[in-house]
Amino acid sequence: MTSSRFLFLAVAVFLPSISAAKTTAEQARTMPMQQLAQKLLGESGSVMIDVDRPRFEGILESVRFYSHAMVTGSQFGMCGADWVTVGFDENGEVETVSSQRRYGVAGDIYRAPGTWSYDESGKICASVTSTRNYFPAPDSQSALEIAWYVDAISGNGPFAKQTFGYSCTGLCSKSRGDLKWLRLDKIASTRTIDCPKSSLKLPSCFEVVVGENKVGPFPKIFRIYGTTYMNKVIVSNVVVDVGSTLE
Repeated sequence: MTSSRFLFLAVAVFLPSISAAKTTAEQARTMPMQQLAQKLLGESGSVMIDVDRPRFEGILESVRFYSHAMVTGSQFGMCGADWVTVGFDENGEVETVSSQRRYGVAGDIYRAPGTWSYDESGKICASVTSTRNYFPAPDSQSALEIAWYVDAISGNGPFAKQTFGYSCTGLCSKSRGDLKWLRLDKIASTRTIDCPKSSLKLPSCFEVVVGENKVGPFPKIFRIYGTTYMNKVIVSNVVVDVGSTLE
C-alpha cells in the first residue's frame, strides 16, 4: 500500500486529472468508499480507510476521507494520518482538495528510547482501524508532548500525580472543572507558544483549542506550560480562557 507520507504531494500531482471527475450527490452518498476515493483522489485514494459523505439526499456537500495510520517519526505509540477534504462546485466538479495531518495514540507512549523498534511501531500503526478521532499538532514530536500533557493534566499515566498552577477567565466552571474538556479527541487546533522564563530545562508550551466555533462556554483555550526534558513530563501551569472569540 502506498505510504500516505507523500499524500499531500500526490494529491497536488493528480489534481489536474481528478478535478475533471464530475460527481453527483447520489454517487458521493452511495458509491463504495474505495471506488469513490479512487474517483476523487486518483492513486492517492488507495490509502483511505474511511469517509464522511454528504448528509442530505440530493445535496452535494464536501467529502472528507481519512487515511490509514502510519509511523511519522521516532515517537513510539503515536501514529499519523491524513484527513483529505474534497469540495465541489455547483456542477459537481472537484473545486478544492485540502489535506491535514493528524495524530493519535495507538500504543504505550511512555516507552523509553531503545526499548522498541520501528518495525514494532509500524505494526502498531498498521493495526489501527479508524483515524477519525485523531488530533492536529504542529508535528509528530509536538503531538507526543501534547498527549503527555493531556494525560498528566487529566490524572492519567506515570506523571499524573503532580501539582500545577491553574487560572481561568471567561465563562469558567467552578474549581478546575473546565479541565475535563481537555481530551485529545476533542481538540480542534494546536500551536506552539512562547514559554515564560522559568527554572525548567528546555520548556515546551502549547495552546490547545477545544470546541472551536461553538457557542456558549466554547471555545475553550488551554495554554499549557511545562517541559518534557529527558522524557520526564512536568506541567507547571495551565491557563484557560473559556468562550472567547478566536482571532
